[in-house]
Amino acid sequence: MQAAGIISDSQTYGILLDGLCKNGHISEALSLFHVMESNSLHLDILDTARALFSNLSSKGLQPDVKTYTTMIQGFCEEGLLHDAKELFVKMEHNGCLPNDVTYNTIIRGFIGQHKCYEALILVEEMVQRGFSANASNSSLVIDILSTKGQDPALQEVIKKYMPKDSHGMQEIE
Repeated sequence: MQAAGIISDSQTYGILLDGLCKNGHISEALSLFHVMESNSLHLDILDTARALFSNLSSKGLQPDVKTYTTMIQGFCEEGLLHDAKELFVKMEHNGCLPNDVTYNTIIRGFIGQHKCYEALILVEEMVQRGFSANASNSSLVIDILSTKGQDPALQEVIKKYMPKDSHGMQEIE
């Protein structure tokens, strides 16, 4: 289009992406999406990602853990925690198990929106599945722990999460 002297805006690109996805040209849509990013065209990236994501299964493609995690991260960054949690649940329902990166991503999203109780429930689930928090999330949990006036039930969840030192003692109390 630009070679023909036509200047495209984000709306034009959005229409092209939609058409490519609807006609099964997912790889071309992804390539166009990357061109848009490199040209710093600003359209609602999350809406575009949603469209691409929703078209994967209709084309017989199954999203992997990295794809789900990327979408969950996008929802969290936009403050759409309900959508993030819904996709998190759907991912496992669709046979794609979350990994430590997925858990840490959604936990960080909940903590960032001051939904600490929900985040710590996810931490507990993550630990039960054999995963551990990354350093960033660990420091956020320590910050929560140091806050005065916490709900006793929340304190119990935190204590279950916090690692023990070499003497078997809780590191932070």
